[in-house]
Amino acid sequence: MPNIPTPPAQRVVAGGRALNPRQIAQVLSRYQGPEQFFQQPFTALDSPVLPNNINLNRPMESIEMWWLGRVTIAGANYAAVAAEAPQTIIQKVILQGTHKKFNQIIPINMTGATIFAWPRLFQEKGNSLIINGVMQPELSVPVAQVPANFGNIGTYDLAIQYTIPLAVMFGPAARRSMNYFLYMPQDWVGQSLQLQLFFGDATSFGTPAGGTTVTFSAFGSAQGQPQVMIDTNYAILGAAANKISAGVVIRNEQSLQGGSLSSIGNNIRIAQLQKQKTTNVVLKTGVQLTGSSPSVIVFQTLDDSVLERTQIIVDNKPVKNNNLNIIAKNYAGRQFNTTIPGGYLNFPFVESQTPLTYFRGDQVSGGSNFEIDSDVLTNTGFGTFVQEQVLGNPMGLG
Repeated sequence: MPNIPTPPAQRVVAGGRALNPRQIAQVLSRYQGPEQFFQQPFTALDSPVLPNNINLNRPMESIEMWWLGRVTIAGANYAAVAAEAPQTIIQKVILQGTHKKFNQIIPINMTGATIFAWPRLFQEKGNSLIINGVMQPELSVPVAQVPANFGNIGTYDLAIQYTIPLAVMFGPAARRSMNYFLYMPQDWVGQSLQLQLFFGDATSFGTPAGGTTVTFSAFGSAQGQPQVMIDTNYAILGAAANKISAGVVIRNEQSLQGGSLSSIGNNIRIAQLQKQKTTNVVLKTGVQLTGSSPSVIVFQTLDDSVLERTQIIVDNKPVKNNNLNIIAKNYAGRQFNTTIPGGYLNFPFVESQTPLTYFRGDQVSGGSNFEIDSDVLTNTGFGTFVQEQVLGNPMGLG
């Protein structure tokens, strides 16, 4: 049989060089699984910067955290339980470091509740929440905590998973595309990656009644402190690691534009977007819980009816047409084989399961508007959004 050369279109190339079959296998990679990095004691309303910087001696795919502790509610039931309790106990996570090309950057700045929900937006299996040994159902519609499940007088041993994918999330069949967003040791200045956690308190779970007392202790015990276990997941790429042109994914959660949800109206600009390559734009709407501690921000309810006909706009023209949010929401769910949780709305640009199709926001001209516009149906809403951006040229893309 003649030796037929591989057509050029089928050759795998990284860093401008063709890869042999062994190197191709390395590009497909396998992960090493969670590797313990640090254990941080929990103190209510503390905001510790982890004393150890993340060890970036191999390509890193994700950071995984587990909040493990006991919450004892006594005296009286909570008057109101936050929609995303108890995962609201971690209020915010910031990951920052010094990149050789982009200098000092903050790739992750998100609330714990949104980090918890993020994987569910892109795959059937989301983060895990285990209450008293019982795995809780996946986030769905609506998102609401039942007081009898958590919030009434009782003792609750909690195991809460927070997975932070460092890459754009694709379906399992396209998992190899994530390799082009791994944190490569050669791309960062030394061991400069630093993690900071912001903890909540009893008001993170909702509104305590007048006689409610809340005690935190170690998992399975009435003594000690809860702990946050932090693991890192590395990829084994071998020699191929030095041939991959990796981009950096940025996820910074921000409040929707001040005052934009305070009055009912049509075609209201609710957020300005950064002119960067964009893979997903995720909005989260509902009603903010009042009476929380000053540094605590949580949703009392998550609600899909705050906004309608939400669109990504460039110079008054929609990037994707959307006439009803329920259609856009369920389209995104179908593309990623998942259920988009209540209150969340995703506008994906990578439902193709490849970064080749991200929206080139970096090519929007300087004088043009790049924004989120929407009809606002209620004047009591509160919202945040995440514009998932890409810095650099993954896969050698322009």
